[in-house]
Amino acid sequence: GTILRKGLDGETNVDHSVPDKETGIDTASGNWNAATRIRVQAKNDARKIWTAMKDVPYIDNWNNFNVTQSDDISELFALLNVNVQDYHNTSSTCGVNETTKTAFEGTDGIADDILGLINFVKGTDYFDYDGDCNIKEVRAHVLGDIYHSQLIEVGPPNASIDFSSSNEEAYFRSINNYQGFKADYAGRPKVIYAGSNSGMLHAICAEDLGSSLCEGGKELWGFVPPFIASVIPEIINPDYDGTVDGNGGTNPIFGVDGSPVAHDVFIEGYDVSGEPEGERNWHTILFVPYGRGGAGFSILDVTDPKKPLHMVSIYNDYIGNRVLISDVDGEITTHAY
Repeated sequence: GTILRKGLDGETNVDHSVPDKETGIDTASGNWNAATRIRVQAKNDARKIWTAMKDVPYIDNWNNFNVTQSDDISELFALLNVNVQDYHNTSSTCGVNETTKTAFEGTDGIADDILGLINFVKGTDYFDYDGDCNIKEVRAHVLGDIYHSQLIEVGPPNASIDFSSSNEEAYFRSINNYQGFKADYAGRPKVIYAGSNSGMLHAICAEDLGSSLCEGGKELWGFVPPFIASVIPEIINPDYDGTVDGNGGTNPIFGVDGSPVAHDVFIEGYDVSGEPEGERNWHTILFVPYGRGGAGFSILDVTDPKKPLHMVSIYNDYIGNRVLISDVDGEITTHAY
């Protein structure tokens, strides 16, 4: 998948300047290719990918979806009884180098595949799409396909406080100091949110505000909903090992397939450290449905897009006849129908 930025002039003519194939940016026009820019981030190990997991905090780094946390992530993988399969092993296509007779990365059992699956989400070519048996390199296409998920751009708060009667939402905003909230976040960068079938909600900078703030087309972070992490192992298909035009492959899945919705709400939420506030304040909330990825949704607080908070995720496990809820700390509870 990709997202392309193309400029418009005052007469709505489109600037089709093509971004550089290596950097993903055209400095003259400001056009960018998010797929290329995110791949550069992956090559530099500069992506921030996070999820909500009990006892594995994400606040202050937003980068806990990595092999260091493989034990905890493997628990998410197993939550919906989707088995991680043994893709690379000593008898698979990349099992032994026929020239040197030495083993490749693949070992028997799934321990290496759990690590490989985590790294695949981050952008590596674990399933050997290009057929060279280098399963640690960054693959040619890192950004997953954005299928049913519609893009949404969230910038500075801009809801109206002009009202003509007291039963309007604008009146509610006006009496609860929404104007103060607008002033506090007037400089908030514009961020594009989109779900992809790589199992991730992507937060992508919509404009170039400098490298210290936000660069157009780059990924601020990627959020893997805990219950979508549970279906990611479905991509593994050992029958594709060396059989896709001589290369490896994966099953397609619907990941974060629904369209995110944003709204400013006046609630008793959480502060920047994830602690309950104890009083109501304005927050920008992002509702993230999974669409065909699963019967569930996540709610994030993106008031500060560089410091997102996971508020709750809910999943209807109709096969197990249960409802799963992941709270602000990533603790999952099970509720019977």
